[in-house]
Amino acid sequence: MTQGHHTTDPTPTTASAGQDVRSHLPILFLTRTTINTSFRIIYPFLPSIARGLGISLAAASRLTALRMIAGLGAPFLGLLADRYSRRRVMEAALVLFALASLLLTTGGTFTAAAIAFVLYGAAKALYDPAVHAYVGDAVPYHERSRAVGILELSWSSGWLLGVPLSGFLIERLGWRAPWGVLLVLGLFSVGLTRMSLPPASPPAARTGGRRSVVSIIGAWRDLLRRPSVAVMLLISLLLTLAIEIPFVMYGAWLEATFALSFTKLGVASIVVGVAEATAEFGSAMITDRLGKRRSVLMGLLGLALGLVALPWLARFGLATALAGVALMILSFEFGIVSLLPMATELAPDARATLFSLTVMALNLGRILGAWIGGWLWRWESIGLHAGAGAACALVGALVLARGMREIE
Repeated sequence: MTQGHHTTDPTPTTASAGQDVRSHLPILFLTRTTINTSFRIIYPFLPSIARGLGISLAAASRLTALRMIAGLGAPFLGLLADRYSRRRVMEAALVLFALASLLLTTGGTFTAAAIAFVLYGAAKALYDPAVHAYVGDAVPYHERSRAVGILELSWSSGWLLGVPLSGFLIERLGWRAPWGVLLVLGLFSVGLTRMSLPPASPPAARTGGRRSVVSIIGAWRDLLRRPSVAVMLLISLLLTLAIEIPFVMYGAWLEATFALSFTKLGVASIVVGVAEATAEFGSAMITDRLGKRRSVLMGLLGLALGLVALPWLARFGLATALAGVALMILSFEFGIVSLLPMATELAPDARATLFSLTVMALNLGRILGAWIGGWLWRWESIGLHAGAGAACALVGALVLARGMREIE
């Protein structure tokens, strides 16, 4: 394991520290479910959002890329969680989230939507490094996949709960309705985080004083020079690119191919949520024993297989098409949830900073994937999207197999 230049490992190994964080997992889970729902409902209802804003589907796909632009600043935002209280950073992220939801609820212009999407990206770029550092500080590495897997169930919960409910609301109240619900939940999450979570100290405070911004940026520069970090970031980019290219047009593809209504599209999307929940639960249960590196490799290869099979399965109807989507999503989610604990351990002295670099790579993959996916849709062939995604997954598997060893 690459240690960097820290003086002590801030990870508590006592049972009480781990138990303290685990007792707060329900709060973290609920809050992350709210944030993740804002990301999940974009994909199946992108055509509805485009029509509501009076823009083309290609332009709407670029909105999803705008949402990720703020994520490219994650390395700078992640510095805050290594310098200030983890809880304070999470609160700031939730305030940005509520403001974005307010803009989408009350505004109906492309400009308002663009600003809201950037704010959503900034909120997630702030919140995710802070919450994963919060968990990484207290849970020992050999048990961390279980805690991270439970936390990442919020991603599938956003799909299982948010997508069907959003389909119901859009069909009856219009495309703005889900964002109004998220506004209320965001404000509730701010209060819950403030009242229920202890203000965990940043690593600098635990090692004898708050580190200066200059020293933290120096640590960020040192991280980028480590080969293991470079490999981690490249795998993160390729893994996300592999799923985003086909998935950005998931809703448009199902709507055009199988003539699904909004409600039916939301119900059909439950398959995606079930696949994700299965992968996240499976990662929580077996990744610590199987090994994080091996689990990520399995996820990449399974994703490539699912993407190659998807166009063929779609020929036989909606049920088999959704089975292909489920295999694709299950493999991706298992891989990414297995990757995240590795990202919290490559540099224990700068967990949030390193995780924010990972967030940047993930967001870059989503930006490129949204742009490529939107561009490829001019041919309206899911086969092109699947082939491009499979190629990215296979390259990622090769990079991992040759460039990174298992962290002990």
